[in-house]
Amino acid sequence: MKYGPDLPQDKRLLSRAGRLLQTIGLGFAATFLFSVALSLYLVFPLASLSPVELYHNAWEQARAHVYDEATLKDWDKWEHKYDGQIKTQEDAVKYINEMLKSTGDHYAVYLDAKDTRAERDQMRGEFAGIGIEVQPRVDDAGELVFGADKNKGPLMLSDKDGYPVLKVIEGGPSHKAGIKDGDVVLSINGTTAKDISTEDFVSKARGKVGTEVLLRVRNDQGERNVTIVRGMVQTKAVSSKVLTSANGTKVGYIRLDSFIQSDTASEMHNALASLGSVDKVILDLRYNPGGDVRVCVELMSMFIEKGILVSTRERDPGAGHVKQTFSVDGNEIILTREVEGSNRVEKAKMERPPHLGTSKKVVILVNGKSASAAEMFTGALKDNGRAVVVGERTFGKGIGQVVMPMPNGTTMHITSLRYFTPNGTWLGDGGNGNEKFGVEPHHEVELKTTPKPRLGDPSRDSQLQYALELLSQ
Repeated sequence: MKYGPDLPQDKRLLSRAGRLLQTIGLGFAATFLFSVALSLYLVFPLASLSPVELYHNAWEQARAHVYDEATLKDWDKWEHKYDGQIKTQEDAVKYINEMLKSTGDHYAVYLDAKDTRAERDQMRGEFAGIGIEVQPRVDDAGELVFGADKNKGPLMLSDKDGYPVLKVIEGGPSHKAGIKDGDVVLSINGTTAKDISTEDFVSKARGKVGTEVLLRVRNDQGERNVTIVRGMVQTKAVSSKVLTSANGTKVGYIRLDSFIQSDTASEMHNALASLGSVDKVILDLRYNPGGDVRVCVELMSMFIEKGILVSTRERDPGAGHVKQTFSVDGNEIILTREVEGSNRVEKAKMERPPHLGTSKKVVILVNGKSASAAEMFTGALKDNGRAVVVGERTFGKGIGQVVMPMPNGTTMHITSLRYFTPNGTWLGDGGNGNEKFGVEPHHEVELKTTPKPRLGDPSRDSQLQYALELLSQ
């Protein structure tokens, strides 16, 4: 589905209102790894600015887009605070982030050009690298494990000796070089990989297409050196399979890693189509950090026949606030936009994707790491009576960030909206204050820690096993 300034007015309105993305990615600065930001993506003409002008522009845009102006404490004092210290673009980015930190908004951040490119790669679902899926190390309680420098993100998933265990992306450079899931990396280009952080692994693995990476790999057959030629890698957000319960009931299992990639709705359509006549589905959204609301709305419409999907209240740049409501009816997704304090109401419509999930019985799996668009999706299906929710209370993030492409190839994120489930429930501030609520599951089920659980394996995943039994009744 195509979005952008070349579309008719109704679709441009949908694009502006709905283009949300998640700042979690491979190759981002470590502070963005595994974050839970839901963000509104804007596009407008950009000029090249000097470092000081770049800082001043960020100051103005933050004031115009922030959800609650009360968070801009003594904002005027920041306008020229660093003028004499900003010499380079790196200086400007550094001091813009100091300025944004004063708002108390944990999700406000200014990305340099490198991290901006990485963010766009993730939205497209592609990057230049060796085709390894980065998996963080977690303890038996499911918490991330960090090394001495937490700014570099969690440590890589590893064996008992601390060497990273690989999950290979099918069709990528590593797969073509003979690397398999479960292979252990002892060194990268001659440097030990023991207890390596996710960011360090990504920085060593990524590079220009056509360049080489030398891995020392160990598996059951012993150790060997493998030379991998970097290439463009396509990632998938959706995976699926058919499970069979103890009484022989066939149940579809669909794992959704995020709502980030623009082709996620197409992947979900293919996953549902692959289930054939199986009419019971488990949607696994555990550890799903969220993503693009346009993608989320498309996926909601695949499971909800008719009704409200989600509503938002967002800052009207430089003015008041706007309420937006997404709903679905027939073959259309409908956006209603109301400017607060006026009688102006705008409506836009777009074609919904094939709704293959509306006739299926659905259970959604969530936990405390299910956040943002994952909560938006879960809340929509729960409030519309389309799913039973199993697991643990979700993260509690009912706010979103405007993501503005800025001059000189940079990007700014700042909280600009709140979103509400169809029943009008706000899910919380995501930790910016003391208001974290989340989606409460219908069935509270703990993920057992012994034997160590393995997500997606009913024999070692107590939450999945519960969902499977629930759909087999």
